[in-house]
Amino acid sequence: MPRLFVGNFHFEHELTAVAGWHPSAALRRMSAERVVSWISLAEDGDRIWTPEPISEDFWNSLAKHGLPRVRGVVDLDSAARNVQDVVPWGWSARTRAISGTTAQPSDSSVRQGNSREWSFAMEHELGVALIGAARLERMEDLAEAVRRSACKFGEPIADHAWIVKANFGMAARERLLGRGLVLAPTQQSWLSRRLDADGAVFFEPWLRRRAEVGIQWTLPPLGQGTPKLEGVTPLLCDSQGGYRGSEFSLDVSIPREWQRAVEVCEQVAMRLQALGYFGPLGIDAAIYEDAAGTTHVRPLQDINARHTMGRLALGFRRLLRSGERGVWRHGRSAERTPLADVEPVREIDLTPPLIGGSPPTHGSRLWICGTA
Repeated sequence: MPRLFVGNFHFEHELTAVAGWHPSAALRRMSAERVVSWISLAEDGDRIWTPEPISEDFWNSLAKHGLPRVRGVVDLDSAARNVQDVVPWGWSARTRAISGTTAQPSDSSVRQGNSREWSFAMEHELGVALIGAARLERMEDLAEAVRRSACKFGEPIADHAWIVKANFGMAARERLLGRGLVLAPTQQSWLSRRLDADGAVFFEPWLRRRAEVGIQWTLPPLGQGTPKLEGVTPLLCDSQGGYRGSEFSLDVSIPREWQRAVEVCEQVAMRLQALGYFGPLGIDAAIYEDAAGTTHVRPLQDINARHTMGRLALGFRRLLRSGERGVWRHGRSAERTPLADVEPVREIDLTPPLIGGSPPTHGSRLWICGTA
């Protein structure tokens, strides 16, 4: 029996949605344009839910590159009744309702494992709290957080850059970027709405990031084994912290600079498993530089108790030969690989010509490169 992959990429919105919530047209289109990403984890015969139709010719073209031969299905409820397992991006009320006999982690563990509240608590509990970070419950708390953070980083208050994150957010959404103490009216409105809705938001200084990775785990149900490290995937991010791609290779060793982060993440994985969560877990970590030029590791930049693009990137290792590495890029044009030291030996375009009869606005492309 095949599996059905369900790309509810607006998963965090589903966690906070009130009854009767429906994704906007923009969110539905975003999901439709990202479903091809599941090809990395699929096997021959599996189904991928496509909110808008994608031609069978496109799926067949991917099989010619060594990827599995899958089927796209538009009717989600019907498709879910004829598969062995449902594999969602994240476990929401909607994906639970269609999953049938597929084993599911507890709802409370999913919510905790994806909340900034829990991540913030874990950083403090494990002694890796970010300097200058703070939990804000009132509008007035922001100014004090900026002052304290600027002082700790040795920067003038007016020049101090910062970010405020909602309790549930993803892919550089549901956040506020600022500098100093002045807020635009739209920023004040966002902050007020988030405080009213969630009771708290989370302040962080804007970091001078030097490197970022996704540390990928699989958690078995409690009592059935320990968390398994699947791999460490370098992240490609833009100047605003938005995700733009991942690198992957056959090398399973842990780079020395990330060893401490992996150890901290393992402790988080075990705590989350004890809460009732099992399945994919992706934790983003960063190396950043302070004002004095000293580098630091932040092990728990983001905790995601769901699939991540970094996790899906590992699935493309099946395409690699000995000595090769890969780059998977996303964006409006999925621009050329940044590995300028090596010419790609193979290239796979993962962007359908049409989705639901319209050209996609965001692309996805793989490059397979040899060693430098």
